[in-house]
Amino acid sequence: MPEIIRPFQLDKHPRIAVIDFDGTLSLIRSGWVEIMVDMMFAELRSLSGSRESDSELTDYIRNFVLNLNGRPTIYQMDYFVGAARERGGKPESPEFYTQKFLDTLIAKSEERITALKSGHLTTDDLMVPGTRALLTDLQSRGVQMTLASGTAVVNVKREAKLLEIDHFFEGRIFGPGEASRDFSKLAVMQQILAAAETDGSELIGLGDGFVEIENLKELGGIAIGCATDETHRSGEVEAWKRTRLIQAGADIIVPDYRNWHKLNDLLFPSSC
Repeated sequence: MPEIIRPFQLDKHPRIAVIDFDGTLSLIRSGWVEIMVDMMFAELRSLSGSRESDSELTDYIRNFVLNLNGRPTIYQMDYFVGAARERGGKPESPEFYTQKFLDTLIAKSEERITALKSGHLTTDDLMVPGTRALLTDLQSRGVQMTLASGTAVVNVKREAKLLEIDHFFEGRIFGPGEASRDFSKLAVMQQILAAAETDGSELIGLGDGFVEIENLKELGGIAIGCATDETHRSGEVEAWKRTRLIQAGADIIVPDYRNWHKLNDLLFPSSC
């Protein structure tokens, strides 16, 4: 069920929606947090400056990884490389670790894509439950949807097409290119609002990352945090995601979109 964290009242119906991809719509890259944390843990554990217990070190890594979730992966690697140096290490470049992480993640993602293409999985198996109904509902209400991801744009476009949801965004799919540090979800949101000649009063956004929730609130939009149980698709809220999304400023928390209709009276009130 949706959880209202910060009650609000709208004077206008939302007509712009900016939506994250991985963990918010797509589960093709599910497990990326564990892959990244494990890689960083293996590097930091052996350093003389890493005096924490295993669990404390894991928590330290997970916290900075998740605080940067929503920005291009290179920013997480920048932080990691800095931490390694502070602890007495001589790490490789952020680009090196980005590629190392992506090699492992892509191998896992390709297994899922292969299963999809062979018919062993369906597109709905690889999406947050209720995703297609959510996008269909927003489209039917005339809401212009934009996909903005911290994942490389070439991969986001490919995977959105494989999941058969790319058409909902009508070409408005954004993510990092070769100069990944130049990409900003905030800039995408500002660009979309400017093109539509509106402001945050007509903006809603959905995401599972700290950064996009902060960006949405900075612009005055309604921020919906997706705290999905990606592993089991149980419909239960993932507690650690909920906590972090609330800290970022989420107005609403949802476990997935199976009960999206329960938000319609709030987001699209008849009084507007």
